[in-house]
Amino acid sequence: MKRKEVILFMIVGTGTDSNSDDGGFKLLAQKLYSTITKIYPNKVVFFASEKSRETINYIEELFVNDNDEFIVDDDYEIVPIDAIDDFNTCFETFESKIWELDMDITKEYQIIMDYTSGTKTMSAAMACCGMFYSKDLISVSGDRTKGDVSLGTEIINYQNLYKIYDRISIMRARRNFNSNRFMPCIDGLKRIVDITIPKDSFLNLCKSYYYWDNMDFENAYAYLKEVDMSYREFIEVRVKLEKNLRALGIIVNSKSLNLKNCYVLACLINNSKRKAAEYKYDDAIARLYRSFELIAQVKLSKYNLQSSDIDTSILLEKNVSEDFINYLEKMREDGKIRIGLTADFLLLNELGDELGKYYMDNENKIRDLTQKRNNSILAHGLDSQSKEDFDNFLGIVVDLALKLDKDMKKFLNETEFAKFDLKLEYNQL
Repeated sequence: MKRKEVILFMIVGTGTDSNSDDGGFKLLAQKLYSTITKIYPNKVVFFASEKSRETINYIEELFVNDNDEFIVDDDYEIVPIDAIDDFNTCFETFESKIWELDMDITKEYQIIMDYTSGTKTMSAAMACCGMFYSKDLISVSGDRTKGDVSLGTEIINYQNLYKIYDRISIMRARRNFNSNRFMPCIDGLKRIVDITIPKDSFLNLCKSYYYWDNMDFENAYAYLKEVDMSYREFIEVRVKLEKNLRALGIIVNSKSLNLKNCYVLACLINNSKRKAAEYKYDDAIARLYRSFELIAQVKLSKYNLQSSDIDTSILLEKNVSEDFINYLEKMREDGKIRIGLTADFLLLNELGDELGKYYMDNENKIRDLTQKRNNSILAHGLDSQSKEDFDNFLGIVVDLALKLDKDMKKFLNETEFAKFDLKLEYNQL
């Protein structure tokens, strides 16, 4: 028997009319023998019930008749499978043998799975198992004018499953996308070969969100512009994507610094929500803290003030008290007054701003939250933050953001990531 480094899986039935005489066994044996001699595997693994083992005996005889040999253990082995109409049992039996061969570090096998014979359940289970583990699947076709494939007309068909694998890749990509796992999404999409799938647009969408999630607005905008939203695959998210594109366009191109900063703030808040949804509360609170700072900085800019270089002459014009200006002067270093988050809000309060008043009204709660943030492993301490800590901090930040700009709800909505509607049961696995 001529050999290749191939393991051929074959499910073995009993053939037609197996209850009347051995004719069915012999006819099936000839068909299986034809497949084996066409493939010339290194070894055959038969999956057979007690009754169908008779077929294998006739296969041995056919090899002998051709002056060849077919020796158990050397050339073939039999894996018993008696629950031939139980899908799970059949699947697990095939799966177990795949694991055994794939875990063999001494050799690498090409596993070919012939699902033609056996019961319909066995065939279905083998086809599913082969697809699941990306093994070569074959079936035997030929002249069927008499019902079954006529002896001597057999043709081996290798099943190309790329369309199925591509659709699985799309399903996984949609699920990864909804979980903000954009790099695994991109890696999976790269394997798609079906030209009817808008692969490039999917890739551009994932790249856009990847950059956006990392606050790289220019790349996010550039990639989102390349997404062809006319494809039916994007129907359910098209409205949200159009809003996203508008928001990113404003961040990248707007000449209004205030409008741009408000959209960036909305991005930060939504970013923190995504991190919290992944149970990464320290990450989420770090982003909320930056949002908190940004709110004060944006509001101070409306008074022509910058936290990094406070102009005291403006404070005098705004009738800020001399005592408070002296307090700020103590922070002067290298000729500049640089102030932090607390001083930002205290200054806003001195200016009579409603954000400053809100801060003073909630000072104890805010100090407690910011202290917890300072003790975070991602700030200056070793503590971990909780969902309760995040929810409390988020409430303060959103309240302040809504007071910062009357259109903040719109900004938050337009910078919220789109989500696919995962309707197929597969997507819930």
